[in-house]
Amino acid sequence: MLSMSRLAAASRDILPRMDNNRPATHQPLAALFGGGAVLMLTLLLAHPHESLHSFAEVVDFEIVHRAANTAVHGCILGVLILLLAAHVSLARLVVPLKWLVTIAVIAFGFACVLLTASLVLDGFVTPTLAIQFRAAKDAALQQSIQAQIQFCGTCIRTLMPMALISFAASALAWVGPLVRLGGRGSAIGLVGGAIGAVIAIMVSTVAPEALNHVLMGGLFLVALWQLTLAICVSGSGAPMLGR
Repeated sequence: MLSMSRLAAASRDILPRMDNNRPATHQPLAALFGGGAVLMLTLLLAHPHESLHSFAEVVDFEIVHRAANTAVHGCILGVLILLLAAHVSLARLVVPLKWLVTIAVIAFGFACVLLTASLVLDGFVTPTLAIQFRAAKDAALQQSIQAQIQFCGTCIRTLMPMALISFAASALAWVGPLVRLGGRGSAIGLVGGAIGAVIAIMVSTVAPEALNHVLMGGLFLVALWQLTLAICVSGSGAPMLGR
């Protein structure tokens, strides 16, 4: 019969081998990243797009596409919640450079807050104001509503670039911890950092007339970044993530 000391030693030998089988437990997190990214890409493709040149065209566009805009923007709000939960879960697993991981998650959360404000204004407030503008008969009331719609547009064009810059900061902050993990994490960290740098450069140097295209392109890059994180988590082993 084995002594108690030998049983304890045998348990210590067995537990690490059991822990090395933990990558399977990371698959739900990989699915969360991947599913969120695919949903975001799909919703961005479904977002109505038209070239608008006058305020009357803006009102018509908002009224005609109200249902689609509400559905797309509302679903993206849900996707942001899923992705933020994924980043928080990943932060709890990654051991190296915890302070950078904390900064990365805070920056991602702040980006979600800014983007949420923009989505609410764009997908819910502006269409409602457009309907009120069309229904208004008094010229003074129409001018008031027009000013509100224009103010919403200004807020959206301010919040969206700020959100993308914050997403870029998060991607850049993730570089160090992921690279320190080694293996696949190094490549994913560098790819994410490159995506973050591209987003920051695009937003910082864009001409006003091309802002809408850059904002949409930036969101596509954010979604692609989440796909790379899904690949990182799905292929990570115990040496990469904290136990």
